[in-house]
Amino acid sequence: MAKQSSLFNFFTKSPPPVTKAKSNPSPVEADVPSDKSNTSPKEEAKVSKKTTSKPAKAHVKTGHAKLFGEKAVAAKQSSSSMFSAGTLTWAKMEGHPWWPCMVVPQPLTGQQMRGRGRDQRLHVHFFDEPPTRGWVNTKYIREYQGSESADAKPGGLFFSGKPVIRKALELADRAMKDNTEQRLKMPMCVDPSDEEEGGAEDMELDKSTLSDEEMSEEEVQKRVKPSQRPSRDVAQKGQKSKRRRIVVASDSEDSGEEFKPDQATVSSDEDEEDVVSSEAEEEKGSEPEIEPDSPVKAVKRKRSEKPTKAKTKSSPSDTPKPAPVKPATPSLGSDNKSRLSAFSAPDNFESSGTGGLDGGSTVWDHEKLEWLQDGKRKDARRRRQSDENYDPATLYVPEDFMNKTTPGMRRWWQLKSEMFDTVLFYKVGKFYELYHMDAVIGVNEMGLTFMRGNWAHSGFPEIGFGRFSDVLVQKGYKVARVEQTETPDMMEARCKAITRPTKFDRVVNREVCRIITRGTQTYSVLDGAPSGTQSKYLLSIKEKSEEDSAGQGHVYGVCFVDTSVGHFHVGQFQDDRHCSRLRTLVAHYSPAQVLFEKGNPSAETLKIFKATLSSALQEGLNAGSQFWDAQKTLKVFAEEDYFKETASNNVGGSVLPPTLKSMTSESDSLGLTPKKGYELALSALGGCIFYLKKCLVDQELVSMGNFEDYVPVDVEMEQAGGSSCFFAKTRQRMVLDGVTLANLEILQNSSNGGPEGTLLERLETCCTPFGKRLLKQWLCAPLCNPSSIADRLDALEDLMGAPSQSTEVTDLLKKLPDLERLLSKIHSMGTPLKGQDHPDTRAILYEELVYSKRKIADFLAALEGFTVMKEVVSVMDPVAEGFRSKLLRQVVLLKTEHKDGLFPDLDPELKRWDTAFDHQKARTTGVITPKSGFDPEYDQALTGIKDCEKELQAFLDRQKKRLGCKTLSYWGTGRNRYQLEVPDSISEKSIPMEYEVRSTKKGWKRYSTKDIERLFSDLQSWEDKRDAALKDCMRRLFYNFDKNYKDWQTAVECMAVLDVLLSMSRYSQSGDGPMVRPEMVLPGDGCQPSPFLDLRGSRHPCVTKTFFGDDFIPNDIFIGCPGDSEEEGQDNMKANAPCVLVTGPNMGGKSTLMRQCGLVVILAQLGCYVPADSLRLTPVDRVFTRLGASDRIMSGESTFFVELSETASILLHATNHSLVLLDELGRGTATYDGTAIASAVVKELSEKICCRTLFSTHYHSLVEDHTQNPAVRLGHMACMVENECEDPSQETITFLYKFIGGACPKSYGFNAARLANIPEEVIQSGHKKAREFERSTVSLRLFKKLCSYVEDAAAAREELNKLFQKIYSL
Repeated sequence: MAKQSSLFNFFTKSPPPVTKAKSNPSPVEADVPSDKSNTSPKEEAKVSKKTTSKPAKAHVKTGHAKLFGEKAVAAKQSSSSMFSAGTLTWAKMEGHPWWPCMVVPQPLTGQQMRGRGRDQRLHVHFFDEPPTRGWVNTKYIREYQGSESADAKPGGLFFSGKPVIRKALELADRAMKDNTEQRLKMPMCVDPSDEEEGGAEDMELDKSTLSDEEMSEEEVQKRVKPSQRPSRDVAQKGQKSKRRRIVVASDSEDSGEEFKPDQATVSSDEDEEDVVSSEAEEEKGSEPEIEPDSPVKAVKRKRSEKPTKAKTKSSPSDTPKPAPVKPATPSLGSDNKSRLSAFSAPDNFESSGTGGLDGGSTVWDHEKLEWLQDGKRKDARRRRQSDENYDPATLYVPEDFMNKTTPGMRRWWQLKSEMFDTVLFYKVGKFYELYHMDAVIGVNEMGLTFMRGNWAHSGFPEIGFGRFSDVLVQKGYKVARVEQTETPDMMEARCKAITRPTKFDRVVNREVCRIITRGTQTYSVLDGAPSGTQSKYLLSIKEKSEEDSAGQGHVYGVCFVDTSVGHFHVGQFQDDRHCSRLRTLVAHYSPAQVLFEKGNPSAETLKIFKATLSSALQEGLNAGSQFWDAQKTLKVFAEEDYFKETASNNVGGSVLPPTLKSMTSESDSLGLTPKKGYELALSALGGCIFYLKKCLVDQELVSMGNFEDYVPVDVEMEQAGGSSCFFAKTRQRMVLDGVTLANLEILQNSSNGGPEGTLLERLETCCTPFGKRLLKQWLCAPLCNPSSIADRLDALEDLMGAPSQSTEVTDLLKKLPDLERLLSKIHSMGTPLKGQDHPDTRAILYEELVYSKRKIADFLAALEGFTVMKEVVSVMDPVAEGFRSKLLRQVVLLKTEHKDGLFPDLDPELKRWDTAFDHQKARTTGVITPKSGFDPEYDQALTGIKDCEKELQAFLDRQKKRLGCKTLSYWGTGRNRYQLEVPDSISEKSIPMEYEVRSTKKGWKRYSTKDIERLFSDLQSWEDKRDAALKDCMRRLFYNFDKNYKDWQTAVECMAVLDVLLSMSRYSQSGDGPMVRPEMVLPGDGCQPSPFLDLRGSRHPCVTKTFFGDDFIPNDIFIGCPGDSEEEGQDNMKANAPCVLVTGPNMGGKSTLMRQCGLVVILAQLGCYVPADSLRLTPVDRVFTRLGASDRIMSGESTFFVELSETASILLHATNHSLVLLDELGRGTATYDGTAIASAVVKELSEKICCRTLFSTHYHSLVEDHTQNPAVRLGHMACMVENECEDPSQETITFLYKFIGGACPKSYGFNAARLANIPEEVIQSGHKKAREFERSTVSLRLFKKLCSYVEDAAAAREELNKLFQKIYSL
């Protein structure tokens, strides 16, 4: 072994092969059967050491020079120069995930860096409990930017959902706040490893001692028998390049499989059997791995036969020595050179981090293909990239090139030509492999490692599919899972049936089993768990432009689906020229992917796609063939068996679900003609179904039959026909468009698009994923019906009145999994539609047992979840009868016991499933064996087997009496069972004539009869039925469970409502100040006929403290109603004014007041308590906002144009029941134009529309114009001014953040300028100019008044005298 070790380290790099021996086949030769020896590199080394003498240490460098020539290597600048002591980084250890760490000196020697070139390593401290440390190659060190960076979030390179990694991130974020000196003072690991104690430089990592309690059982077992590693010459360690292995940390508990690029380079289909069979031997001899959730790697040492051994000398890599004089070099044969090359790392290993370019020196084989170059590519129909009809999703591959490739690689190119925009995960044996351009993506985006060779090639084990595919999908890639759909034995049997099989026949079949995109994730057992709780929608849209009364309008047909739960929304609606309803749709149901017909969307719609949906994947489909029209969509539904089960349950009824049936013509009984007004909707549905069909998930999703008609909220409002009718409808909702959701920061904040500081974050304390999704839906569409709002408020009071039950239920709800998605999963696993036609049913999965266990675990999790729901109902049952809220009684009372209850009685079903099979046995074995009475087919087979065995035994008893032989018995195994074994003591004459001799042995003869053969044939038939029933048992079990889908779904919906109500009740009790129940009043009731808002002592729902840490200042807001008695006495004529002009100093809190008013109204109609002293209002049908200043660069729209577009939408859609919040309209243009536009808008809103309006402005001339307007009330944000004088630098302004009546005399803009550190001389110059403007403006105004008095001879003399006094004062 020592000789082998020295040979292993003889060369610093792989010597170029002198002979034609290849360590890795090219893609052209990869599948050709090889006659070369299959000897492993280790075995070759054993052969080579017999003929090669051990080279001396001093001869190493000169030997290398003599064999391969002197070659100058350009020195690279060290990448570690940026990583000083105390720097936070990410580090990647071999076989472990990326881990947050900190660069620190080695605690024993103070050394921070060692090695040179590719082997340069840094000493790091891993954030762990307890802390660990180690040396990491600088190639695998990246800068740490915090846990909120994109790379650390789902889909990022460093993301991991493991608790140990999340804990490490918390420690790293905590250290990030400290300076470098403080970081270096934190406790660190100081225990030396075994190799450090020995002075060896081969140390990879040091690990502090962990107790057995802190480690998993697997780790404890591994520490009992530590793996051994041969010791290597330390002096040459710095020259040995390391290979990196890919271990799926998240799934390592399921499989110990590790992807070794050196061992997995064989990709030929002919050698797949060898690969599979040899892996078992590799696993036997492989060394046990440390748990990959920790960055610690066990120190491996050679098993020494001697008790003591001298310590090795320190490595010369740290202290460079001059090159020795060239001595004679031992000669090596070319054959031995090529064999030794198998041990070293590839020349282009550095390229693994840079996409395989290694500074531009490496060019992959696929990059040399001229027809693959950008600009020279053609699609499958040979259209060039310059052609307007070019299809980027396909690729033309020349036939002559295809003929030169091997069968396996030919199949890869065939699939790639059909899905050029998709990354292929191509199954070879137990691994998914990525070739050519896909391999480059895998290395760059997923951190894989290139295998050796001139063609790009990488891969990972089958068990890691979920993790790696999710990384690519979250980054916007499409991923295709290509599976082997036959074994080598099946391939051989197929070839034997062919008269003259070709080499292309002698390759296992492979088929695309699934295409995954961001909008079509279903989270199957192979895909892994979802990274977020919110829905990701696939939106399909079709447009038809038409002229309407308001100008150019749009008609849209939409279909959007959440593929994780299988819920479709289909609808058609007319929109204005601003596309308001479409913008609202994409704001409420944020799509992850958009499908549209090529050439169909208008320019305005494309602008929305470009600006609002820039982060979503957008894909155009060909009209007709891909994006179906309405007739073809209905025809496909009629031809496919999507709703076969529904049709069988409703004999003589419609096959289509009710929602889709209502969209077909009533005159067409077959349902093949679309109803007028639904053509676009059904066409959009057709585009969606085509895409799901392409992704191979259409059967499992469409067969659920979850279709809902989508009608925009404001369309329902128009159809209601009057406000009183509108507000009386229980299901009616408030309209919150995309602009309002963004301006009020309801779902996302404006700074980074995250949830921090939003109303959703403030409210959301839900315990279940489906509760979180429901809360978002409620928040996007608050209620309008006062009785429905009151019912929700009653529910909150009922829950607050039962604190112990609420706490207990909250703890129970925390145990629930995402049952809504689990139900969809179970349906997908149990549907009979996914039969033999689906390639997934033919796929050869080597981790089938793991997936079976996952299926069973999901199913048992669902059963346990529904059992917990039963407990929730039982906890609430004693107090539920006393609840005032009808909604709350519905969700917590059983419908079988209470007339108000909606919760289904799950007890019989749960008991049935509890006794159906042994749960624990199924969980551990991955196989379900049903108990008697559960599966009819299985029970029937068992009964048949028992009957046959009884008959055979009865026949044997009869033969014993007949022959008078008590020792007569059956003999045989397998297909030769049930032969009568008769001793020779029975004479031949006594043997009946029907006995036929089957076999003999000394002293015995074995017979069979027609009766035995008949009974045995029956027995075999029943045994085959039993095996088939057992094999299909799991699918049928899921199918039987799914038959009660409606009850399960109803239970989930009830728990979602309860979860949201509990979350709102917690918010209603957790305010920092008083929280009050809002009072909703129907318009026209009592003494207040017009819409009004009476809000006293209100605070911002999301802001509890000011920027300076003070308590939030509460404010009163009165719109359309008299305020306090003092104000009412001063200006009684304006008491019921619907519009309030808000003025005040810059930074005085005007925008905050307006946002606060909007959010409080939304909270009130959501049915939640509000942060105020009191609130009375009539329902608001829609909240409009025009806040902030922003342009739409992607749409080519300026800031002022965006302001006017939003204002136009308000004027077009607002009613007298709307709430309008307008902030400084007109500031984006000339003062006169802006003032004029603002004045006209105020007049329109206050006098014609008469809606409740808060209009903030700095145009004081606008305030003067509306001073006498009875429809406009004045108010301002108060401030206190000290030392007011000519010099603005002497003024001191204190913001009081209090909203009071009247107008603010000035805006005090120079105070804001001083706070922003504008230079003093600029401020003084500006103030001088401002006084000049003010004088000229006042003079002009006085002159106009004077002229008006001259023209009006009846003008009062007193007024004229006042005017003259003002002139004198100027």
